[in-house]
Order: sequence, then structure tokens, then C-alpha cells
Amino acid sequence: MKPITLNMTAFGPYKDTETVDFRDLKEHRLFVISGKTGAGKTTIFDGICFALYGLASGEDRTDSKALRSQFADDSVQTTVELLFDIHQRRYRVLRQIPYRKRGNKSETSARCELYEVKDEQNIPVVDRQIVTEVNEKIEQLLGFTHAQFSQIMMLPQGEFRKFLTSDTGNKEAIMRKIFKTEPYQKIVDRLKAKKDEAKMEYLRQKQLSDAILHQIPAKLPVRDALLFTELESEYPNFHQLILGLQEEQQYYQTQSVEKHEDYTRFYTFHNDKQKELYSARTTNELFEKLQKRQEDLQRLYAQQDEMTSLEQQLQAAERAAGLEDLEQQVKSNKLEQDKKDRSYQEVVHLLANANEQLANTKASYEQEKVKESDRIAAKEELLRLNGLLPTVTGLAAQRQQLDQLQKKTDQLETQLQQNYQAVEQQQATIISRKIEIEELEGTLEDYELHLDELAALTAIAKQLKFYQERVHELQQLHLQYEAAKEEYEEYASAYRLLEDRWIGNQAVLLAASLKEGEDCPVCGSAHHPAKATGSEEQNVTKQQLDEAKQELASKEQVFHTKSAETRQLQQNLETIKHELDEQDVDFGRDYKAEQTNLENKVAVLRKNRDVLKQKRDAETQVKIAMDKQMAETKKMEQQRNETKSELETKRAVYDHTIASVPEDVREFAALNEQIRMKEAVSQQLEDAWGKIQMQLQEANILRTQMESREQMEKQSVAEMKEKLNRSTLAFKKRLAEEGFTSEESYLKVKLSSSDRQEIRHRLQSYNQTLHTLRASVDELKQSVEGKKLIDLETLEQQVESLKEQYEKAFAHFNQSEGWRKSSEELCEQLESSKSREVGLEKTHGKYTDLYDIVRGQNRLKISFERYIQIEYLERIIQAANIRLRDLSNGQYELVRSDRQETRGKQSGLGIDVHDAYTGQTRDVKTLSGGEKFNASLCLALGMADVIQSFQGAVRMETMFIDEGFGALDEEAIQKAIDTLIALQQSGRMIGVISHIDEMKEAIPATLQVTKLKEGYSKTKFVLS
Repeated sequence: MKPITLNMTAFGPYKDTETVDFRDLKEHRLFVISGKTGAGKTTIFDGICFALYGLASGEDRTDSKALRSQFADDSVQTTVELLFDIHQRRYRVLRQIPYRKRGNKSETSARCELYEVKDEQNIPVVDRQIVTEVNEKIEQLLGFTHAQFSQIMMLPQGEFRKFLTSDTGNKEAIMRKIFKTEPYQKIVDRLKAKKDEAKMEYLRQKQLSDAILHQIPAKLPVRDALLFTELESEYPNFHQLILGLQEEQQYYQTQSVEKHEDYTRFYTFHNDKQKELYSARTTNELFEKLQKRQEDLQRLYAQQDEMTSLEQQLQAAERAAGLEDLEQQVKSNKLEQDKKDRSYQEVVHLLANANEQLANTKASYEQEKVKESDRIAAKEELLRLNGLLPTVTGLAAQRQQLDQLQKKTDQLETQLQQNYQAVEQQQATIISRKIEIEELEGTLEDYELHLDELAALTAIAKQLKFYQERVHELQQLHLQYEAAKEEYEEYASAYRLLEDRWIGNQAVLLAASLKEGEDCPVCGSAHHPAKATGSEEQNVTKQQLDEAKQELASKEQVFHTKSAETRQLQQNLETIKHELDEQDVDFGRDYKAEQTNLENKVAVLRKNRDVLKQKRDAETQVKIAMDKQMAETKKMEQQRNETKSELETKRAVYDHTIASVPEDVREFAALNEQIRMKEAVSQQLEDAWGKIQMQLQEANILRTQMESREQMEKQSVAEMKEKLNRSTLAFKKRLAEEGFTSEESYLKVKLSSSDRQEIRHRLQSYNQTLHTLRASVDELKQSVEGKKLIDLETLEQQVESLKEQYEKAFAHFNQSEGWRKSSEELCEQLESSKSREVGLEKTHGKYTDLYDIVRGQNRLKISFERYIQIEYLERIIQAANIRLRDLSNGQYELVRSDRQETRGKQSGLGIDVHDAYTGQTRDVKTLSGGEKFNASLCLALGMADVIQSFQGAVRMETMFIDEGFGALDEEAIQKAIDTLIALQQSGRMIGVISHIDEMKEAIPATLQVTKLKEGYSKTKFVLS
């Protein structure tokens, strides 16, 4: 982001509109903002920051309303407008602070607008010019939130060293936004889901394994065996269960073999006895069959006389059958003779009728012949009426068109009236909506103000909560410190006693080795009147003393650590308390309740804002609908006029046409009816004339046919009579030849073909059956020769008993085989289920371990996301050290801290400083004010270098620094100036607020802020 112009109206110490045109710097990219204290130097930074984010540059200036100039006239609105370039595009952002005019109860409206400037035209870049959307777009363009902007690009008083000394959580949030490491955090979420899913799969599989165990008593009979002993234990062993199931499988395998042998043995006995039963039944059946055949043979012998009589009757009937053809011929000829006689009489009658019909038809023909003139007149009238048909048809079509046009005209008139009413209603709706929108806009005037107040209250409440948590932490830590101190003192006292005992033991050992007359190695005396003595209970070894010393050192280390932690936390609390006091925080005030109350108000206003949007959208939709309705109405009016004109033209043509048609046939139906009637009359005359002609022709033909047929029938009767006489003589001659004395004797013995066939079949059947029975009786006598009847009941009882035994044995075999299969299936299911359970347990463990690693539950307390961020931080530190070594004359170098945070917090983003003079590494908070300034400046510049190398979208073309150089000595100031000059040569604009003369003299461009005697200020660029 590169500022072009900054316009501040009634803002801070600037009474009217004050314009800072950065283009006046020309080729200079490094400038100093100079002026007296209170002139408004920092206000320029506040103006840029407020224009972009709606907040001032420092945390001590959170009340935006306090930024209004006290010198401004009551009628002048407080506004800030910034024109800036980013990504080779130019934007204009404007914000207006609401204030209450004297005598008014309500405040003026706030404004927040963002445009892209193209060809001197302002093009909105947000859908709605409201604070939330503008802030979101600004953050999207710059790539920073307000807090990040204040720590990296604009470094106000008190904020300059925050990134250097901020906690790891704050650094993590900044780097997550800058370097877009959110996906690595999402990996943690996905792994947690995978871990939970794997755990559920494992638990489900474990339930399946337990279910299989519960099935064992239901599928296998309980007996005194390893399997059921293991099942009764509180925690059954899987391997013992498998061995138990295999044992059950082997047991029932043995049982199955034994039961199958029993079944086979009984089944063989049953089959042998069954065969014996079948043989006995066959012998008894042969005796029964022989007896029955003999009885049937006797019945056939009793029918021999009857069969002889039937054979004689059949012979006579066969002779009579030879005369049937002649008899039938005589009967047929006689019937034909009767038929010919009847046919001849019928033809004679028909001939008389044909003569009579011909006479009647000739009379009717003469009557129709005289109607020729009527037929001609009917045809001429029909031609005239058909000639009128096209005209009358056209009249009907014209009348239909006229009716349709008239109906269309009426419909258009009705629709037009409805449209006029709809437009009036829409106009009334728009007026009503405007009133509602104005009322809602009035309720939303304080919305942005409440948002600002809520943000300030939230920040204070958060700081206060953090302070209270640290107070509680200090209390706990103090208790730990007292406990560690007490324990250390106890161990120290015990160690001193143990050391005294060990020294005493050494004296006893030395005394034991002394001999009278020999010099003592301690005092040199040759006499030893009082040697040291001691008991075994006081013996202390060197190893015991060393162990006690190590334990004492450990307790001493804990004591000193707790002491240092307590002092450090006490200092931190004093710093936080000082910051809270600077913000005038009232520790007795319920900020949380105020925050909740304000959140409720904001929620109501936010709801009103949504309702306002809905009403605006509804108003727009009504306007669109009304415009559409008016356009449709205009189009409909034109359509109505065109339809009326067409109606009048067609009506004139219709009136002219209808005058040429007779009145009684102007209607198509009437004309069609006339044509139909005339056609019927004409057709009736023509049909009658054609019909009579056809009838006369048919009557002549019929008479001729009847005369010819009468001659033919007469001749046929004579011929048939002669044929009958010949056939009768032949029949009588044949009767005599066959021995029949008369026709009656012939008819007496005559039988039909079916009766003869029946008798013949009876004789054949009788003879065949008689022969078959004789042969069967002889054969059966031979089969039972030497045999006797057997008692079947005893055999059947023996077979049934053996059947019950083999079925029972087979049931026992199936039962044992079923239990064997059940034990085999249970064993396979349990092994498979347990195998899957173990696999799922391992999978769950892997996901759990991986999840703990990536979320930071590891030895180093570093998450996967923070591990990635550490790489960026080390690059930033590396870039910062290039400048810091020069600024500190090689004394200081920033290093990433390896220490772990307390209370299990994530670590890895802390920063320490290595002092080359002492060779020690310590916390950056221990640096002096000037040293912190240099380190912070180098860190900010290093971050800018790394960001631009990794992210082309985040452009850091500008940097503003407020104070901080006063803590540097002359040499450090010169080095800082050299650093800033080197930066501006790389194309970056840098603005510095400073009171130091060396800084003003070294930098040729100055933005001079002058405070007038009236109290307000003016600005101008001075180039040397």
C-alpha cells in the first residue's frame, strides 16, 4: 500500500480540511514528520489508520469520537479521506465520524465508502457501503487486520516492539494470516475426525467379538471343559478361548465318528430285514394272484354257450351287410325323386310371380318417365345455392373475426384499467416503503458507534480477564514457591547432618589406622591420647552422601526456578497493571455486563440493518415491477388502438359483402340446410327414376330365367323316375340271391356296423382273455410250487424297530456334527474378529499418535502448523539479524527460543537475544529501551523482506515509525538512519516521527506540522 493523498477535516488538531499530498515528496521516499509536542504529528498516522480501518493507530486511542477536532465549527463534519495505490490500482476510502451538534439530541449520520478510481471515475468495490463490508474489503486488499497493520507497517508509540515481545499465540495469529498456514490447522481437524472414526470402528469390532463370545453358550452345550471354564472367568483369555474351541471341535469330531458308526451298523441291519420283508410280501402276493386267476377262469368257462350264439348272429349280419349299398341306393333315389317333384312345383309358382311382377314394374316405369321436367328444375336450383356457398362461408369467417376483435378490444380495455390501478398501488407502496426505510435508517445512526464501543469494551474485558488469570497464576505459583523453599530447607538441613556423620565416620576410620609413635597425617602428632570413636548406626558411605547431595541440588534448582518464575510473573503483572492503569481501567467496574448489554443493542441494530436491507430490496423489486407494469401498459395501449382500427376496417368490408346475399340464406347453417333440402329432392327424383329403370330390367331378366328353369326341372323329374325303377329291380334280385325270402327277413337280421364291430370285439376279447388266464394259471402254479404263506406282521415290527434305532443314531450323529461345525465356525469368527479388532486398535493408535504429534502434544509442545511457522520465523530472524548486527556493532543477534511455555501452551515462536559480549542468550524483554527499538525495527524490516519474497499479493511499499529514536546514542542513531536510507533506496516509502536533530539533518524531506496560536495545526512538506 502506498498513500497518495490524505484529507483530514475537523480531525484531531486540524480545524478545517488539511491535505497531505505525498506526491510533493517527488523523488524522496524517506521523510521526517517534525513539529512541537501536541502539534498533531501522530494524528497523521491516526488519519491513515482510521481511513483504512476505522480505528486510530495506537491502543490508547480507541474512542473514534474523541478524534473530532475541538476547534472545528459545529456545522463541519469530521471526515478522513485517503487516496492510495496497491497492486497497480488506485482506491479512495472515506470515513465520516458521527457527532452530536449543539442543541440536538441525535447524532449526525456516519459514512463509510470505498471506491476504485479509474479514469477519474469512482467505481464502488463493495455491494453496500457499510462498515463491515468496507473493512472486509480493506483487509482483503492489504492482507492485514488493524492489529497486524499496527505491528508491521505502522508502528505507533507504544506499539513498536509488540511483535518482538508479544506472546507466541499472538505471533501465531499474525503469521497464520500472513503466510496462510490455516490448511495445516485443518489437517489437525481432519486427523481428529480420523482418530474418532478409527476409535468407533475399533469399539464396534470389539462389541462384535464380545457378541461372538456370548453366542458360545447358546450354540454349544455346556460341559466341564477348558472353553467354559475360561468363559466363566472375569477376563477371558483370547488364546485360551481359541484352544478351548479347538478342543470342543476335536471332541465333537470324535463323537461324530462314533455316532456315524452306530448309524451305519443299525442301517445295515434295517436294510437286511427290509429285503426279507419284501421277499415274504412277494411270495404271499403270488398265492393271492393264483387264487384270483383260477376264479376268473371258471367265470369264462360259464360264458361259452353265450359266445357260440353271438358268433352265429354275427355270421347272418355279415350276409345282410352285403345288401346295404343296394338298399341305400333305392332309398336315395326315392328321396331324390320326391325332391325333384317339389322343385318343379316351386319353379312353376315362381314363373307365375315373375310374370305378375313384370306387369307391375312396367306401369311404375311409365309414371316416373313423365317427371323429367321436375328433375331438371331441381338441378338448376341446387347449382344456384351452391354458388352462394363461398360468399356465405366468408361472411361467417368475417363475423368470427369481428367477434374476436371486439372481444380482444374489450379484454385490452379491462386489462388496461387493472394495470392503471396496479401502478397506483405500487406508487403508494413505494412511498410507504420509503417512510419505513427512513425510520430504520434513523435507528441505525448509532450502529457503527456501538460497534466501536463494543470492540473497545471487548478488548478491555479480555485484558482484564487475562490480568485476573495471571493474578490467580501468581498466587498458585507463590504457593509452589513456598512449598519448594520449605522442601529445599528441609533437604539442606538433612544433608548437613548427613555430611557431619560422614565426616565423623572418616575420623573414626583414620583413628583406627593410627599407631602410637607414628605421626598423624592430619595434625602430625606422634601421640594419640583421644582417638575418635563411633557406632555402626552412624556409618554413612560416600555414595549415600553423593546421592543426598544430588537430591539437594535438584531441590535447590526447583526452588530457584520457582523463585525466578514468581519474580518474572510479578514483573509481567506490574507491566499489565501499568497498561490497564494507562487505559483508566476501573477494576470494580463490570465490563462483562456492559459488554453483554452492548452486544444485545448491537444485535438489535444488526437485525434492524438486515430488515433495512430487506426493505430496500423489496422497494427495488417494487420499482422494477412498476416500471415493467408501465411498459406493459404502454404497449397494451398501442395494441388496443391497433385492434380498434382493424375492427372498423373489417366491419366495413363485412357490411358491403352481406348486402349481396339473400336475407334467408345469409347464415351458413340456413344456406347449408337449403342446399341439403334441394339435394335431397333432386336426389330423390334421380333415385326414383334410376330405381324404376333397374327394376324393369331385373323383372325381364327374372321372367326369362324362370321360363328356362321350368323346362330344365320338368326334364329332370322324368330322368329321376327312370333311375328309381332300375335300382328297385336290382335290390330285389340280390335279396333272392342271398337267401332272403323277403325284405322283412333281411331287416330282421340286419345290424349296424357298430353293432357288428361290438359283437366281433366281444368274441375276440373273450377268446384272448381265456387263453391268457390259462397261461397265467399254469405259470403261477409253477412259481409257488414248494412254497407256503408267511406271517408278515412279525417281520414288519422287526423292520420298524430297526428303523427307529438307525434314525436315532443318525439324529445323534447330526447333533454331534452340528456342534462340531458350530465350534469350527465360532473359532473362525472369533479369530477373524479378534484379528480385525487388533488391526483396528493399531490403526486407532497410529491416528492417535499422529494426531497428538500434529496438534503439539509432544515433547517440544510444537504443532504441525507452528512447525511450519517456525521456518518462516527463522527466516524473519535471519533477515532481521543482517541489520541488527550492524546496528548493535555485532553485539546482539536474535535467535528463536527453544524454551517451552508454561501450562502446556504451544511453544516454538518465542524470541531470545544472544549477547556476543557475554556469550549468554536471554529473553528479548531484558533489552534496554533503545536496544528493543533497534531489535523491533530490524524484526519488522526482516518480516517485510520475507513476506514480499513469499507472497507476491502482500505488498509492503510503505512503513511509518512513531518515535523510539530518542533512546539511542549518537552512533546508534546514525546506524539507524543508514538503515532507513538503504530501505528507501529499495523503493519503499518511510515516514518517521522524530524530535532528534541528527535525524532531521540527515533526512532531506520533512513534513512540518505547525501549531498556530489559535490552537489548531497546519502541515506542509519542506524539501532541502
